[in-house]
Amino acid sequence: MIVTAGVSGIPRMTVHVPAPLRELTGGRDRLHFEARTVDDVLELIRETEPLLAGRLFADDGSVRRYINLFLNGADLRHLEAADRSVSRDSVLSIVPSVAGG
Repeated sequence: MIVTAGVSGIPRMTVHVPAPLRELTGGRDRLHFEARTVDDVLELIRETEPLLAGRLFADDGSVRRYINLFLNGADLRHLEAADRSVSRDSVLSIVPSVAGG
């Protein structure tokens, strides 16, 4: 199942949800949002997916250290604001860090 949120006329992009976090999205592996920037997508996740947002974001609103976000394969932490805009076929991948020993 896919959820769409946003305003028509704005690019629709895909967010890939990894298996360990799908329980927070009702089992959905993909979400679709209409947004102009990744920051808009992150805000839509906060508004529409509160369980997922609780795992992704710290109390101050920042992305948690152990959550990695990739826009079209590029690490979001290393993208300048101009590179954070999305297009119709943009993909945001959520990759939680794995620890162990």
